Amino acid sequence: MKRKILFLAFLGLFCSVSAKNYDPELPFVVTNTADVLKGDYDKYGEKLGTKFKGTEDLKLLKEIVSWLGTPYKYASSNKGKGTDCSGFVSGVYNNVYNIKLQRSSSSMVVNVNKVKRNELECGDLLFFANDKGSIYHVAIYLANDVFAHSATSKNIGVKTDNLNSTYYKKAFYSAGRVKQLDKRGSVSEDEKSTSNSVVSGIDKDKKDKKSENIDDLYSQYSRDFGVKFSGKEDLTILKEIHSWLGTPYQSGQSKKGVGADAAGFVSGVFENACNVLLSRTPDKMKKNLSKTSKNQLKFGDVVFYKKGESYPIIGIYLADGKIVYTSVSKGVITVDMKAVTFSVNFMGSVPALNY
Repeated sequence: MKRKILFLAFLGLFCSVSAKNYDPELPFVVTNTADVLKGDYDKYGEKLGTKFKGTEDLKLLKEIVSWLGTPYKYASSNKGKGTDCSGFVSGVYNNVYNIKLQRSSSSMVVNVNKVKRNELECGDLLFFANDKGSIYHVAIYLANDVFAHSATSKNIGVKTDNLNSTYYKKAFYSAGRVKQLDKRGSVSEDEKSTSNSVVSGIDKDKKDKKSENIDDLYSQYSRDFGVKFSGKEDLTILKEIHSWLGTPYQSGQSKKGVGADAAGFVSGVFENACNVLLSRTPDKMKKNLSKTSKNQLKFGDVVFYKKGESYPIIGIYLADGKIVYTSVSKGVITVDMKAVTFSVNFMGSVPALNY
């Protein structure tokens, strides 16, 4: 009897302890972390149209998937409502890593270190250029030559495509890894900045030509424009503006070296350099811009002068109070804003070029 009492007492104590540790909300299932992760990678791989290795950043993949289907909208970066290519890329990096990237595809190259095509990793940025060597599009690499981007075609917006497709294979220009995330132990001077190799619209891997020194380029452009550049200006745009110097005035035209009017020169520069389309009608062009003021003017801003109902001068701000514009008598030249007798009517920034 004594043994029976002791056994029952022990059994009661055991049940009491077990009851305290038992959570009816938690099933008695042993979770295999590897299986759970594989399931996540398979899920995202199915949504993005590729197969992942299982080492990619799941937070990055989840964020990219959350943008899928967002329609294309110029100069916007609003998940689910509308975004352009650089808006999508900058939005993803801001949301996942709290990293602020330059807002245009052409200026975003300064945020990355160069990566070779055969060394691409998930999250690397891909840059695409037109036949003139001007970067106009940016995307995020995923895996197996698949990338995510915001496509303008048919206003599809954020989707995936393949680098081996005819169009993108031809347009592919260079690739880069965001500097803050580049864990490579030793990066060569040529790889430290993708901008060093694409500064003149020429990729070292594609053209058999020596790279021009960036400081020398800024010095050259400073002399030719008669201003002192800081060295932070977008070289793709600066090079494009420089290539228009001397283009004669021709009403209703926008042809580099042939002829251009006030609006034709400005719209031509931004279309060629950044694939940004501005209206050729001055009043409509102003609506394409974000209004700014004289004390906030920065390189690339557009300045309008008005006389009566016409706009005799529409120029692009350089530095040191000077703009470049199409003169009726001298063609595309630089002028000091203080020397212009007309009144400034409007000053605005191209929203997609937030550099």
